[in-house]
Amino acid sequence: MMRLIPIALITGLCGFATAEAPGVQGITADLPGPVEFEAPEALQNMEEGIVLLDLSIASDMDPGIKLADGTWRTLEGCEFGAVEAETVMVKTGSNHMLLEVRIGDPDTHAANLLSCNYRPNLISDDGFGHLTRLKGCFYAHNIAIPTAVHWRLNPLPAKACGIGD
Repeated sequence: MMRLIPIALITGLCGFATAEAPGVQGITADLPGPVEFEAPEALQNMEEGIVLLDLSIASDMDPGIKLADGTWRTLEGCEFGAVEAETVMVKTGSNHMLLEVRIGDPDTHAANLLSCNYRPNLISDDGFGHLTRLKGCFYAHNIAIPTAVHWRLNPLPAKACGIGD
């Protein structure tokens, strides 16, 4: 886990957008999006292929996470910093779009990170002021289901997105 924190700092300082390789979709979005009951436009425009993802998720939309032992939990009461997870189920704001993100092994997929970040401007009577970040390099598969789309993002090495050597 200690290894993830320096990587988070490096990717945060360098920025994903500047490292984007040709043919890589840069998907950056805030959840919830600007339109109620709709996924942000960047997610709606996603296509199958390599995706450099950077989502900022408000605490009222905290994702469900699957741990390595197969159990599921939420980020309610999360400790600030990197969060270990095998799979992240993201609420997109739309009942017609499901987003399942598989984080991958930290040694092979070092750019992929789920973190709980402190945001004092988000402190409220109901919350302690956090914003969830989900970033990384993935291959997006579109799984069509009746009346909706289910995106499954599988982990890729950082190099596939033009990050690192």
